[in-house]
Amino acid sequence: MKKNIKEELKNMAQQDLLNRANEIRKELFLVRMKKVSNPEKNTALEKGLRKKLACALTFLRQRELHGEP
Repeated sequence: MKKNIKEELKNMAQQDLLNRANEIRKELFLVRMKKVSNPEKNTALEKGLRKKLACALTFLRQRELHGEP
C-alpha cells in the first residue's frame, strides 16, 4: 500500500476514520456481490480494499489504546 494513503488515514480524525472504514466495508460488499454475479479477472481491487480497511481499523485501535482523540 502506498505510504501517502497510510499518512492520509493516520492524519484523519477518529470520526472520519470510522466513516471511512464504513465506506470501505460497503465498497467491499459491492465488489464481493459483483464477483459472485459476474466473475472478473481483476481480484486486486478486493485485496486493496481489504488492506485499506485493515489500516483504518489499525489506526482506530492504536488511538483507542493510547487515548488519543
